[in-house]
Amino acid sequence: MNSQKSLLRISADKALWIAQWKQESFERDIRSGLHAAEEIGMAKGLAKGAHNKAIEAARNLLAMHLGTIEQIAQASGLSVEEVQSLARELGN
Repeated sequence: MNSQKSLLRISADKALWIAQWKQESFERDIRSGLHAAEEIGMAKGLAKGAHNKAIEAARNLLAMHLGTIEQIAQASGLSVEEVQSLARELGN
């Protein structure tokens, strides 16, 4: 019943109705922006995790001397330059 009174009061006052609509729109925009930011952050996190996994695989292949730099780059999805850098780190 209380919500009906509030709705009637807001509906009767055009300026109040517009202010309420603007506030609700603002809050929706904030929620939408936060949701988008969370999705972007999750995507970046997943990409970073996948890249770290590729680095780990390349290091293992380099340590076991299984393949050339180019083959390891192709197998891991890393660039040749990244694999060369890893090989230097491992002293290969």
